[in-house]
Amino acid sequence: MTHRLIAPLVAVTTLACVPLMPGATPGYAAPDPAQQRAAVAQSMGYPTKKSPEELERTIEEQTKGFKPTGRSGEFRLEAPEPFVFEGVSGTCYTVVMRLGGDAAWGLGAEAGLKFDFRRPETAGSGGPGVVGPGAVASVGCAEATGKITLTMAPMFGQDPIGQGPIKMQLFSHVMTRAEKQQLEQDKQRQIAEQREFAAREAEREAAARQRREEEFAASRASARSNSSSSSSSSSSSSGPVSVTIRSACSKTVPVFYGDKPKYGSGTTSSVSSNSVSSKSFRVGDMMWVLDASGNGADSVTISESTRTLEIGASCTSISSR
Repeated sequence: MTHRLIAPLVAVTTLACVPLMPGATPGYAAPDPAQQRAAVAQSMGYPTKKSPEELERTIEEQTKGFKPTGRSGEFRLEAPEPFVFEGVSGTCYTVVMRLGGDAAWGLGAEAGLKFDFRRPETAGSGGPGVVGPGAVASVGCAEATGKITLTMAPMFGQDPIGQGPIKMQLFSHVMTRAEKQQLEQDKQRQIAEQREFAAREAEREAAARQRREEEFAASRASARSNSSSSSSSSSSSSGPVSVTIRSACSKTVPVFYGDKPKYGSGTTSSVSSNSVSSKSFRVGDMMWVLDASGNGADSVTISESTRTLEIGASCTSISSR
C-alpha cells in the first residue's frame, strides 16, 4: 500500500507582477486580487462548487491507509482558529474538514485556500485543499515529536473565507520501515538536487566573473591606448574633464570610480534616483554601476570627448555621450 509521505506544496501561478513601488514606470497597473482569484478559480475548476461526492472521493483517496485519531474540532469560518495537535515522530497526518449546518464558503475561498502547517522540524503548505463542501489538508510525516499547527487563509486578497461552522477531523498513519526508508531516500535526493543546483550556479557566477574581468582588461587596454594617442596629439588631453551624470533609474544606484570594483583602487559611492549631477574626471578614468553584491555590472571609460554619463532605467547599465 502506497502513502503520500511528504505533504504536497500548494502551487499558485502568479498572474501579474508585484504591486507598483514608488518610482516605478508610470502606467503600471497593480494586480487586482479579485481578478487573480477568479482566474485561478476557473483554472482549478471552481473548488468551492465541486459536489459532495467529489469531496468524499478525495477524502477516501487522501486517507487511504490512515485511521481516525479521535482528535477533532469545530471552528467558525468567520474567524478560523489554528488547528493544533501533538504529532509523533514517524507518523503521517491528514486533516479532513467538512462544512457544518448552513455553513458556506465565501469569496475568499473561491480559488481555494492556503493550508499552512508548522511541524517541530519544518513548515510548509499542504493540500489538496478545498473540494466542494469541505477540504483536505496533508501536513506530511513528522520527523520529530511535538506540536503541529495548521492554519487556513485566502489565496488572494482579504475577503472572508466563509461563514458558519466547519468540523475538522484528524487522521494518522504510522510509517512502515519501508516508508521511512523511502522518505529518507527522497530527502537525500532533494539534498543532492539542491547541491547540484548550487554547483551550477557557482559555475555560472564564475563564468560571468571571468567574462567581466576579460571585458575589464580589454577596456583598460583600449583606454590606455586612447589616452596615449590623445596625450601625443594634445598636451591638454590628460587634464580634467567635466562630466554630467544623469540617472534614469528609479532607485539609488551603487557606483564605483576606479579600475576594478572590490579588487582595484578607487572609490565606492552612489547616484540618487532620477538625478542630475556633475563630476570631474581625467581621461582614462572609469565609472562602474554595481550590482547588489558590489560586483561591476557595467562600466564606461572617460575620453576627452565625454560630456555626459547616463545610468539606464534598468539600474544596471551606463553609457556615455
